[in-house]
Amino acid sequence: MGQNGSGKSSILKLLTNDLQVGSGKINLTKGETVSTAKQTMPLEMRERSVRDFFHGQFGKRDDPGFKLEGMIAKVLKSVNLVAPLEREIKSFSGGQQARLLLAAALITKPSVLLLDEPTNNLDKVGIEHLRELIEDTDQTCMVISHDEDFLNSFTDSVLYLDVHSKKVEMYDGDYFFVKSEIDKRIKKENSDNKRREKEAQKKKDQAAKFAGKGGGMRKVAKTMRKVADKLADEVVAVRQEVSERSEAKRTASEVSRERSEPRAK
Repeated sequence: MGQNGSGKSSILKLLTNDLQVGSGKINLTKGETVSTAKQTMPLEMRERSVRDFFHGQFGKRDDPGFKLEGMIAKVLKSVNLVAPLEREIKSFSGGQQARLLLAAALITKPSVLLLDEPTNNLDKVGIEHLRELIEDTDQTCMVISHDEDFLNSFTDSVLYLDVHSKKVEMYDGDYFFVKSEIDKRIKKENSDNKRREKEAQKKKDQAAKFAGKGGGMRKVAKTMRKVADKLADEVVAVRQEVSERSEAKRTASEVSRERSEPRAK
């Protein structure tokens, strides 16, 4: 979880080397492999056949050779899709392509599976099948999604990225429990906000009073204005965080409705 711009998708890209770090390190335990199910089918893949599409998921060193067709059949079954090997990718619907992308992430048998908005093009049956797949797998699954009901159905922990503090917080529990814990924190922040506003105004009033007395009182007034400004800055930061987080808290039904409504050209 996290506000817009906090780095959720960037973390997934860092883990798969699609994005390079400017500083620091990405540490991957020896023997662990990472794969991601992309949100949309890459343009260069749409002209390929199903066989060539899956073959492209392997490097030269780990080319499965004659085993490929059996591997394709297995992952297609796991995502509940029938796809003839010679059929072109572009001939499949958006939902079917979403399943192909998930199957492509699974075919290399990664120990860590990354899913970025995996329900975007899936119908109810597809979403339910994906939920079952996540629950049944022994793989570690990291999921980014706006579908709250989907997330809550399998989540056992949540990483919360704070765009202001630049920290990652970890919560144990399902999605709705973690959401309630964060809501409690928002209420506390709002309460602290009011206290800061009141204290800032008090310091400003005192500063104005002392500034008019001249002499050493002007220095006291200057210090009070700095304190007031600092308190005011903290209030603004909290309000921004609450506003952005409230936007991220839209219900799954709202998101679904937005997707189904026609957009103005």
